[in-house]
Amino acid sequence: MTRIGYNNFATLLAANMRHAGILRIDHVMGIARLFWIPEGGTGADGAYVAYPLADLVGQLALESHRAKCMVIGEDLGTVPDGLRQSLHDANILSFRVLLFERQGDAFTPPDAYPALAAACVSTHDLPPLAGWLEGADLAERAALGLPPPDSDRAADRTELQKTLGTTTTADTITAAHATIAATPSALALVQADDLAGARIGVNLPGTDTERPNWRRRLATPVETLLTGETATAILDTMRDRAAPK
Repeated sequence: MTRIGYNNFATLLAANMRHAGILRIDHVMGIARLFWIPEGGTGADGAYVAYPLADLVGQLALESHRAKCMVIGEDLGTVPDGLRQSLHDANILSFRVLLFERQGDAFTPPDAYPALAAACVSTHDLPPLAGWLEGADLAERAALGLPPPDSDRAADRTELQKTLGTTTTADTITAAHATIAATPSALALVQADDLAGARIGVNLPGTDTERPNWRRRLATPVETLLTGETATAILDTMRDRAAPK
């Protein structure tokens, strides 16, 4: 990578930034290190291989400037020490998901979110919030013979509704999005699935052929996506609670 001046990486970034105002880099930890497994080996034979983080961040900054394109780094999961600071120093937005942001058992209050971040309620690897609250993904996993997640969904749901001061699914959905809007984070993101009132996720981690991942279309057509009852409630409350940026 160094020998060719990171040309492949730069070309990849430029192609993706060409028509975008914001680029989200999935699993941004991959620009710091990657877990390699030798061909024919198992996970026990693998090891983390360090990548030239400073150079790759510099290339990101260069292509971002050239394309006038913001960058979000999906810094979720096992994040190496110092990575978030490196991204912050380069003005790369962190990715903060309400369902993952915790302080002990409690959910993180909106004023504790960082300013240099994109905040959202859920992600493509979780069901839409209505489905998460009702355990739609748990039922789907059980039907497929898959083990349940490690977390206690009932306890998490109770804690979330306690934090938000809600009891119903509909009120929890609007309150959760209001919380995201009230953070000081630079961006507040809303998933089309939540606007449409969907319950089944577009992706179920741990599956391949068991279900049609990434192939489900929303039941709500794009022409009416923003005007339905659920979408109107979410967007209105986000406008009302939006923190000055």
